[in-house]
Amino acid sequence: MKPTRARLSILAMLFMVTAINYMDRANLSVAGSAIQGQFALSPTQLGLLFSMFTWFYAMSQVPVGYLLDRVGPRKLYGGAIILWSFFTLLMGLASHQLFATASASFVMLLVCRALIGVAEAPSFPSNTKIIANWFPDHERARATATYSSAQYIGLAVLTPVLSWIVASWGWEVSFYISGGVGIAFGVYWLVAYRDPQDSDKANAAELSMIREGGGYGSDNQRGNRTRVNWPDVRHVLHQRTVWGLFIAQFATASTLYFFLTWFVVYLEKGLHLPIAKAGIGAMFPYLMAMAGVLCGGVLSDLLLKRGRSRTLARKLPVMLGLAVTTCIALVNFFESQPVVAIAILSVAFFANAFSNLGWVVASDVIPRHLIGTVGGFLNIFGNLAGVISPLVIGIILQHTESFQYAMLYIAMVALCGLLAYIFLVGRIEVIALGQDSSSPEAATERPLGQPSNA
Repeated sequence: MKPTRARLSILAMLFMVTAINYMDRANLSVAGSAIQGQFALSPTQLGLLFSMFTWFYAMSQVPVGYLLDRVGPRKLYGGAIILWSFFTLLMGLASHQLFATASASFVMLLVCRALIGVAEAPSFPSNTKIIANWFPDHERARATATYSSAQYIGLAVLTPVLSWIVASWGWEVSFYISGGVGIAFGVYWLVAYRDPQDSDKANAAELSMIREGGGYGSDNQRGNRTRVNWPDVRHVLHQRTVWGLFIAQFATASTLYFFLTWFVVYLEKGLHLPIAKAGIGAMFPYLMAMAGVLCGGVLSDLLLKRGRSRTLARKLPVMLGLAVTTCIALVNFFESQPVVAIAILSVAFFANAFSNLGWVVASDVIPRHLIGTVGGFLNIFGNLAGVISPLVIGIILQHTESFQYAMLYIAMVALCGLLAYIFLVGRIEVIALGQDSSSPEAATERPLGQPSNA
């Protein structure tokens, strides 16, 4: 019996929900300038509004992971999509006469943005769990890259559309539409999504292939769980390489969050483009970032395939990407030439995405039974960038009334990430644990991660 391809329809659903996810994250960037003008917000207040999502998104990761294991991705993810889309829709009501003052409207926006952060917290844990359940080992990397590319494709396609909506009908309508689309898709998710064992679209041959490839029902999925040994966690967290990864993760995420928050505002106020043209101009950096994330992974795997050491294969793309990202500061010399400035921004965002191998390197150096725990710290540093960098940029604008120092800030953070890789990140191999570790995997971790020719 020939296996069906039900898993590809699941991948298509993940692609769509990821695009909606990032549309609802980035629509505030498109509407930011109009909101700032209507409610007389200072740059610092706008930066706070931009960062509010990430504060609550980061704080919700641990409880959401617990709920995901208990409830499952169908109900939790479907409910989350509806909830975050509902709160997105509510943001459009902030200008309603129900709110008598600009301060009340600002508080409304802050609360909704925080609730969107909480509701979107299940997104990527659910995506990861669904891919692990539905795809065999040899297809997971491509499946992950495919749905991940939706964040950039979605931004490239939807940012001009949202900008046109803001220019034509007002910023409120952009939230009504994006929220409505998300609610409709959330209902569809609850109706259409099923785990492999409950699906009537996958035949026995496909289910057997998934199971034999480490998907649902396999020994890898059922596996004997190893108790987390906290002395081992502390040992790993004391390694210079791990702190180098943390710093670099903050650096790459800072550039990403600039493009998710202040970018369209910069096009409007820094390059003096009208909102409709700003939306079109935003397409090119997003498309370049999509190409960058694919190219970085391909180069790393190609170097490994050709016999290069894991250290070279992993560190070279990251270091090249971070080095080139610093060119974002060059836009300060071309603010009167928007085409050149957008070209520079496109190169910088391509390089940033090219360097985005933080999770891959982490999986190469962190012992397997500690990846979830130590990876949580890595995720915290990435989310800290979403909290700190938009707010820092707002404070810079408040005091300088210029984006030039903001661009220098992004470049300097990228440089810090590069220096962390040069001086802190050593050989890319699994961190050796003490011989007294209670983990039965500890003695076998090193050969799994160590490259033969490192």
